Formats: sequence, structure tokens, C-alpha cells
Amino acid sequence: MQPLRFLASTAVVVAVSSDPARAHGYISSPAASYANSYTKTSYNALLSESANAAFRGRKWNDSPEANARQFTEAFRASGEASLKALLDAAAPGCGNSRVDVAPVDVSGLGALQFRNDEYREGFVSSHHGPCEIWIDSTRVFHGDDCRAQFPSYPASIPVDYSACSPGKTCTLTFYWLALHEPQWQVYKQCVPITRRAALRRA
Repeated sequence: MQPLRFLASTAVVVAVSSDPARAHGYISSPAASYANSYTKTSYNALLSESANAAFRGRKWNDSPEANARQFTEAFRASGEASLKALLDAAAPGCGNSRVDVAPVDVSGLGALQFRNDEYREGFVSSHHGPCEIWIDSTRVFHGDDCRAQFPSYPASIPVDYSACSPGKTCTLTFYWLALHEPQWQVYKQCVPITRRAALRRA
């Protein structure tokens, strides 16, 4: 089944916020760079059930946990190849994060850390939903409900950085869809990375 796309005016509403009260989270390791401190934790866009026929007609105003379970079920029938494929259409580019900076050396790292310092949480407690991490064209992590899976501060998500060959500059992209409201919040942040040494061995 092929996913259905709709005009941005109905399916996708790009809504970058500059209000610090909307603070949600940022990548602290490997440290992302941002255009400014006001928008670094903001969502990049909004999606709704009209983004794909498989999402339509379902109950999306339940608890955040129930919404995440509903999305997991619907996503399997959506025809979308990945969360990346769905969210890239809503939020092209890297949003508020910068890739025109020196790459971060991830040699020895085995995780990505995501945090909200205002509330001292990793993923905001109300913001249940899936997340993915990609290194260039390789998916290195997928979770159906990342807030439930990683409740600590900061959230520490395992990542195999060997997907970036030594000496090469790669782009790590973090995707997160928060499903606490019928208008789903799209988060997308990028970090240029490199590996200059062998990976740490356990």
C-alpha cells in the first residue's frame, strides 16, 4: 500500500516556535549545534492523521501512551518505509540544528543523549511516541515509544557509530514524533559526526 500525501495546508503545518516555554529537548551527546538558543528545543513541524490513510478515523485524543500504541499499529499498515520517510516530508532539512559546523568526534561513544534541562527530563514525560536515529542512509535505532523506553535524564539511546566509517564525515539525524495531541509534533535534529579512532570495546 502506497502512502497518501496531502497538501501542506491540510496534512503538514510547518510551525517553528521561538517561544522558550515550548522547550522540549536537544541532543547533548554528540553535541548538536543550533541556530540560536531559543529554537533549539522547538518542534519543526506538525502532522495530523490526514498524512496517511492508515491514520485516519482512529482515536488520537486518548492518553499519550495510548496514542503511541495506536500509532504503532497504524504505522505498520501505512506503507511508510520508516519514520524518517514520514517525517522528512513534513520537515525537510535539519530544522533548527546546524550541519555547517565542524563534525563531532564520536570515537568511543555508544549512545546518543537527549535532554530537557528545564524539566530535568530526557524525553518530556507527556510526549510519548516513536523515534529513530540515522547515520547517513543507515538506520541505527528505532523505538515505538521512546519516552517509555528511555525515561531517564538524560535519555541515553544506544547507537552503533560504526555506521560512519573512520575518517569520513557523516550526518547523524534524530527523528521524534510526539503524539500527546491530535496535532503531532515533529522533531528533527542533525549532528555532523566523524570517527577518528577505533570504537571502544566492552
